[in-house]
Amino acid sequence: MNSIAIKATGLFVFLILFTSCNILKKDTFPNRDIKVVIFSSKGGSTDRWSRHLSSIMEKELGVKMICENVPGSLGGKGAMKVWNSPHDGYSVLGSSESSVFFGVNGVAPMARDWEFYIAGGSPGVLAVLKESEFVDIHKLIDTAHQSPGTVSVGNSGLGKLWHIKAKQFAVAAGVEFRHVPFNGSGPAIDALFDKKIDAISCSADEIYDYVRNGKINVLLVNELDGFEFDGLGYVESATELFPTIKQTYTHLFQWIGFMLPADVPNNVKEKFDKAFMSALNSPESKELMIKQKIQWMGVTGKEAKDIILKMESNASWIAKELGVAREDPAVLGIQKITNSP
Repeated sequence: MNSIAIKATGLFVFLILFTSCNILKKDTFPNRDIKVVIFSSKGGSTDRWSRHLSSIMEKELGVKMICENVPGSLGGKGAMKVWNSPHDGYSVLGSSESSVFFGVNGVAPMARDWEFYIAGGSPGVLAVLKESEFVDIHKLIDTAHQSPGTVSVGNSGLGKLWHIKAKQFAVAAGVEFRHVPFNGSGPAIDALFDKKIDAISCSADEIYDYVRNGKINVLLVNELDGFEFDGLGYVESATELFPTIKQTYTHLFQWIGFMLPADVPNNVKEKFDKAFMSALNSPESKELMIKQKIQWMGVTGKEAKDIILKMESNASWIAKELGVAREDPAVLGIQKITNSP
């Protein structure tokens, strides 16, 4: 064999080995640590569940899932950090229903551009400190009627779910709250304890420990149905008080989980999906869900995308009707759907 043939054979072997290594590397995702960008502050449901699920998913994936809180821009700051990273599955968004407002808030790509992994959710509530003058929801409504704009209600950010729900309820009750935004539910809860706000709009999960130990009182379940709380008994829902708002509350609820850019390779999505469902079905997750009153959902793939697209439509048009949307959903190409269940 002459020198040219030897060189050609060597090059051929090198190309085969190089190609094989790349295929192996692709098929063995993950082979390094995964960054989980949590788009809200510490202390809320998104932070708690992103960290909880990540710690269990590590066992399935065989690598570390390193969590980092990147709040700001109504979740857009964290979302854009993931979006601007390579779409290879090594940058994941720890997220919630706030993502369905990305389009009308003008902060990040909309639902059609993402893949969703939905763990579950907790009902929204209006709550106060136990020693508050607002002993029930009727007292709060009466005060807001008498002195419009004086009852302050904290939320995790203007234009996000808990702000929208509090505003929906206020419109239905014919009152005006002073809505106070924070960078996540954690800081809003701190403000409640510091008595900087009168009430808070958040999820039951985020305050349930304080309800158990008698520090916080739930005045209203801001959902379609009421809820049974340990130590409080049954708390009525917004739609029980005002049945006419029932249709606007459909397809608008909390969910917590993860997001990946939609164009991440399919083999990566499949492995992430498997680890996600394994973590969600773990004894630790089931125990925490029961303790914190989280409704298990466990939805991924096309089913998750369909749920989110309906929610995005509903949320976007409600935000426009309430006057809090920064962008017109019609211009964004978000079609208005009927509010049937």
